[in-house]
Amino acid sequence: MKNKDLLSDLLLDGFVEGNNSQTDFKKTVFQYLKYWWLFLISVLFFGSLTYAYIFFSTPMYNISSSIIIKVNEGSDFSQNVVFSELEGFETTKQIENEIEILGSWSLMRDAIEELPLETTYFLEDQYGRIREIYGGQVPIQVAIVEKNNSLFEIPEETKSRLVIEGDHFVIFEGENAKKHAYGDTISNWYGSFTVRKSYEFNEFTPKDLLVSFNNKDQIAGTYSSRLRVSLSSKFASVLSLTLLDAVPEKGKDVLEKVIEVYNYQAVKEKNKTAENTIAFIDNQLSTLVQEVKDVESQIEAYKRENNISDLGVEYTSFVENSKTYEAELSKNRIQIEVLESIEDYLDNPEGVGNEVPSTLSIEDATLTNLITNFNELQSDKVRISRTVQPSSPILLNLEDELASLRRNIKANINNIKNGLEISNRNLAQNINQIDSRISKVPEIERGLLELTRIQNRKQDQFLYLQSKREESELSLAATTVSNARVIDAASAGSSPAKPNKALLYGLSLLLGMGLPFAFVYLKSSLSSKILQKSEIKEILKRPILAEISHHSEKGYLAISKNKRSPIAEQFRLARTNLFFLSEGTPFKTIMVTSSISGEGKTFFSINLAISLSLTGKRVAILEFDLRKPALFDGLKLNPGLGIADYINNPSLTPADLYTYSDATENLTLISCGTLPEDPSELMLNERVADLFAKLKENFDYIIVDSAPIGTVSDGLSLAPYLDMSLFIVRYNYTSRENLEFIREMELHSKLDNLYFIANDAKVGPGEYGYAYGYGYDDKKRPKRKIYS
Repeated sequence: MKNKDLLSDLLLDGFVEGNNSQTDFKKTVFQYLKYWWLFLISVLFFGSLTYAYIFFSTPMYNISSSIIIKVNEGSDFSQNVVFSELEGFETTKQIENEIEILGSWSLMRDAIEELPLETTYFLEDQYGRIREIYGGQVPIQVAIVEKNNSLFEIPEETKSRLVIEGDHFVIFEGENAKKHAYGDTISNWYGSFTVRKSYEFNEFTPKDLLVSFNNKDQIAGTYSSRLRVSLSSKFASVLSLTLLDAVPEKGKDVLEKVIEVYNYQAVKEKNKTAENTIAFIDNQLSTLVQEVKDVESQIEAYKRENNISDLGVEYTSFVENSKTYEAELSKNRIQIEVLESIEDYLDNPEGVGNEVPSTLSIEDATLTNLITNFNELQSDKVRISRTVQPSSPILLNLEDELASLRRNIKANINNIKNGLEISNRNLAQNINQIDSRISKVPEIERGLLELTRIQNRKQDQFLYLQSKREESELSLAATTVSNARVIDAASAGSSPAKPNKALLYGLSLLLGMGLPFAFVYLKSSLSSKILQKSEIKEILKRPILAEISHHSEKGYLAISKNKRSPIAEQFRLARTNLFFLSEGTPFKTIMVTSSISGEGKTFFSINLAISLSLTGKRVAILEFDLRKPALFDGLKLNPGLGIADYINNPSLTPADLYTYSDATENLTLISCGTLPEDPSELMLNERVADLFAKLKENFDYIIVDSAPIGTVSDGLSLAPYLDMSLFIVRYNYTSRENLEFIREMELHSKLDNLYFIANDAKVGPGEYGYAYGYGYDDKKRPKRKIYS
């Protein structure tokens, strides 16, 4: 019993036949290898599709450039101690704004407007592929004379075929063809244009072109969607710009133009403050010049009327003091006027959204900084409003900051005006004192002195404003430094970025292998048949005595005395396991059954009997399937008298039933005989026990080929006479439902020493070399070397 239990455990764990997981793995691999043609067709199909897609698709190249943005750090807000401790707070905010501006459609539209992209030129090769040509590759130049501004309906086909024929060319639009000379003005749906030869005309070989007339708004939208602007590092203000285009040279021109227009617009925004200041000064100067002329005319008329040529020397000191006070008073009044103009500018609704003019002569650092900050925020607001919605948090934040600065500026102006008014009152008192002393001078000289004083004040104002205007012009001329400096000029990659050949071929290989794999997997998963040995053990929890591979030869005989095929070795292994289980006391009566017909029980019974007889044992095989016998038909033998005849005729002896086979001399066969009408009742006859008792006396082994116990109970009627039962499970034939039914029957409790046989294992060539590699066919049997 010790050897029996040990072998049963080993069989259940799958160690006798070899490693069970390896065997199942090999079967799984072969299950997929059976469909190698499907994998090959699928891989070739998807590979061909990928090749065709890559071949006919337009290659796209990455054009990249990098620029460094100059960050403004002059505002009090960015120098705040609290915010300066937040790493990159203000810098990151400004950089993000610039990224939005660089990627905006409006900036791209301005750049496209400055490039000659009204027309695009294409060549069509022999395979029907259309490729764009650009710049020096184009043999002609199409110049737009007048564009149709009412392009509400654009035709479906915007390309016109142009064929070069010597000194003229032909334009095909649909089915219409018109011949033109170079330089002629031609009209179509786009407008009017002329065609001229380029420098490369004579070197251009293809004479057939496709000319497309473009809408620059659409081109700007296309390029804007292809442009990617990203921050190269969190701690730097360097931006990477990447543009995708089919023509590298064209992409480089577009990217360079975007950077150029960006810098131009940034400089233009910075110059707005200086321009507004100059406009304000010019307005003041135009009024002041007229006032100076009026005063000079008054002095000239006064002198002519009163015959005055010069003032008395004694009043020189009074005049100088008066001029000094008047100059200071004039300066203060100018500052008050400037402050009032700034207040009017801030309160005027039409000025909202514009920058505040310069403070000119107001020598107040606080007001200067407030106005500078206000103008910088106003400029940022104008730039950002082009790319974001009015409800954007960025704009709302800027509005709040501008409103706060506006209140601070007005409060500061009030303070300065109060101080200037106090100073003016003091100066007026001093002037009144001098005037009271001058009143003693003759009335004529006093009148002339007053006119001269007014003249000097106006001249001082004129000179002061003129100097401030020059300063503003110098500031305007100095503000030409671009907002971004190019680090890496625009350059194109050497290979196309799209289509990605490696990715596409990888996906095609994945699909080519994955779809057949999924098909085979689903087919096996959805199948209700037993496909692997592990499924048998999973359902039945019983040991497997042997595994028999597929028998592809004709006939039932798979083993003979000199046969060394893999399947013959498998039957020998089954015999060895059988001997090991017997522990010296052989299981003489062995029934072979299955769940349904066709699972190979007759085939296994015959070859197991032959295998046992080859050891010199006397073996009898009984055709105990009294319903559909197949043993004698399979061996092409005449059945003669059989089991049913023996049971019904008491005069017969077992020897009357014997039939002998040429397969081996120790094998005796007994047929079922005449098919009975009541096989189940017949098998309960006491003559059945008598038959088994007499056969055990004359034979070492009795192999019973019974009816399938999954459909009829005939086999269970023989249980009292059996020493062992072998249940056949055929791969890809026996259903899981049948095994579930057998398990529910608790067959192991009704049949002693029940073991299972896995039949019809279809594996690839050489697969059994691992477990049964020592076998060989008779034709390949090695010959021993004979030594003399």
